[in-house]
Amino acid sequence: MAFTQSKLNYAIEYSKAMANAYPYWSYFSDLYGSPNSATYKPVSGKAVAVQSMTTSGARAVNRDQITGTFNRNFNTSEQILTMRMDREWDTLADPMDIQEDPIVNIANITKTFNEFQKVPEMDAYAASTLATAATGFGGVDTTALTADNILTQWDTYLAYMVDQRIPRDRIRAKMTPDTYKLLKEAAGITRFVEADTGIRNIDRNVGKLDGVVIQEVPKDMMMSAYDFTEGWEAANNAKQINMLMFDPIAIAAPVVYETSMMSAPTAQSKGKWLYYERYYYDVFALNQRLPGIFVHLASAAALGTVNLQLSAGADSTHTIINGLAPAPYGMKYVAKTKTGSAESVTYGQALTGWTDVTNGSSFETAAGDTVTVALVNTTKGNTATAAGSAAAVVGA
Repeated sequence: MAFTQSKLNYAIEYSKAMANAYPYWSYFSDLYGSPNSATYKPVSGKAVAVQSMTTSGARAVNRDQITGTFNRNFNTSEQILTMRMDREWDTLADPMDIQEDPIVNIANITKTFNEFQKVPEMDAYAASTLATAATGFGGVDTTALTADNILTQWDTYLAYMVDQRIPRDRIRAKMTPDTYKLLKEAAGITRFVEADTGIRNIDRNVGKLDGVVIQEVPKDMMMSAYDFTEGWEAANNAKQINMLMFDPIAIAAPVVYETSMMSAPTAQSKGKWLYYERYYYDVFALNQRLPGIFVHLASAAALGTVNLQLSAGADSTHTIINGLAPAPYGMKYVAKTKTGSAESVTYGQALTGWTDVTNGSSFETAAGDTVTVALVNTTKGNTATAAGSAAAVVGA
């Protein structure tokens, strides 16, 4: 959002103390402070290389034989991430403004910037990035929440994450005040009344539920998309995030560069103080741990796009499928062919009767068919998160 300069008002007597109401602080400090944030940082340039490994399972021992044949039973893979949020901010401070206005000083200026711009921007970016990752993976629910059903839905979300081997005590939950209000009103939540001091203190806070730490986050910092052109504001197509559950170990949030400096008045700055700040950060979801991120959105998520390339198969009944990006852990590609138009796919639809495909798969088709390839979440019954279609290209 563009910033419009306004004249400093010297006529009003300001208090020496800052009067900015309700300053922000970080609601996602547990994310930016996670162990992964220090582990995964660019080695050179903007790229962050996240390596992972898989192994085969164990097998029964043969006590009576040694075959002498040993195989490599592990594979490694690499997820290349690119840092995106390289941000800067600067301001001039005229010595006369500092002299005439008691609150104009570098300490107050930078404090205001950090509390109302920098920190909430980083939190808004974290929320939207995690919502995007959960949407792409299929870890989304849009059931309308009420005081009657919120605990049932909570149990469903938690059961899903635990089923994916996410330790319950590592899960964190961020929710809007409206959602938090529903949780406090839910039947089954215990209230505490302290009467030992003679004053009946009623505590209705829900700071932890089933071992999961809960934190309220303002609604404006829980949107699915933001415009960061200048500062931060919700994008036109943004959806409200009602609840965000995540395992900090499933995420890397490196802050790789952060500096601030100030120059004294010079001829080049026309006698003004110059303050400059730069910070370089990002938030990444790790492909091998995507089940550790779950989001509740106020409205249905949009179906993503699968980019594919089709080429002629070995004969007149086959098409070769290529151009597919690597499928993250817990996901796979499936395909289906249809005469003429593409197969209809909606977000979250369970795709049954489709054929598993990978890059280079030879898929049975006929001339005039349309091939549809979908990316599905195997941990939730092959539910679709993205799809793409193209005309079949059969061989001679």
